[in-house]
Amino acid sequence: MTVSALPFDQPRDAALPSPLYPKFSLADGERGGHFDPRGDPAAPICHILSEDDLKKLPGYEQLVKEAKEEHGSGGYHLKTYDKDLPGKAATICVNGPAQVTYDSGTANKKLYCNEVVADAKGELTGTNGTVALMVLQGVQTTAQLTISSAASIGLSNMYQTQVAFPGVADLFDFFTTSVSITNTQTQSFTTTYTDQTTLSLTMSSVEGKTCHAKEVVEQCTIPGTGRVELIVKGDALFEYESPTGEKDDKKAGKHYKWSVAIDKLPPQARTGYIEFRVGLEVTTRGKFKGVCCLRCTYKLLQHKHIGAEPVLHIGSTYLLDTSIKRKPDDITATAEDTAVHQTSFQL
Repeated sequence: MTVSALPFDQPRDAALPSPLYPKFSLADGERGGHFDPRGDPAAPICHILSEDDLKKLPGYEQLVKEAKEEHGSGGYHLKTYDKDLPGKAATICVNGPAQVTYDSGTANKKLYCNEVVADAKGELTGTNGTVALMVLQGVQTTAQLTISSAASIGLSNMYQTQVAFPGVADLFDFFTTSVSITNTQTQSFTTTYTDQTTLSLTMSSVEGKTCHAKEVVEQCTIPGTGRVELIVKGDALFEYESPTGEKDDKKAGKHYKWSVAIDKLPPQARTGYIEFRVGLEVTTRGKFKGVCCLRCTYKLLQHKHIGAEPVLHIGSTYLLDTSIKRKPDDITATAEDTAVHQTSFQL
């Protein structure tokens, strides 16, 4: 039996580059976030930080200290947004794609992968007979993310982010995918990635025998962890009870409202993390097995394995491996020819 394959163009989910998130902006009088057009419009990459969350930052006391040094120790109201100061706001944003780390043992495929033999539709019989089958080659992944630890800031906010999955040898290359997540403990989210091509598989029959194409599908479940980094940017706003000036700029005059740049703080003093567990389901197609026999009618009565030897399934019948030298007690052969001819190949 001979086999040939031709690829066909088919749209695929291209791996997304690391995101270059747009700069956050607010229109006068608007309290909201900048929406990422690549994802769910209900899930911005940034939100206005609440006053309570601002106070939770490790660097909050440093902001208060700077405000007192520059503008005095008068009474004030802390704010993170003011319509009178467009462009001055404290925001919490997704800081780049979330990086996934697989659990130990990923290098051993026996621990998380198994192969399933399925029928590739089509059958041919006779001399010089051929049949063309349309098959898929490539990888399809579905990842379920479950929040194991919510960030203490931006709680319950929904964010649009990307998740970066490292490649796994013999399975798939590095890829990134988009997902909308909510900063809430135990919440689960699903994201998918597909990279497949349609092939035309042509089989030529062995004279006098019936041939089937068997597809070997590899199914893997890979566990791992990851985290979404949230970073606070912009300005903390101090609205004083009476006009006050600025220590380092006497010409600035006295005002009720002053801002202190949050970006001056080191990243670790204004960062929070959404931790998650990930279960990555991977289905890989592209391996096929050709099976030819005179009369493929061996029926399994009790077991799918005879000792250490596998029995291949075709529809409601089973084919014995040629290495089996005798007819087992629990197999009924309805054909005179008990020998099976198998040809394995990989596209």
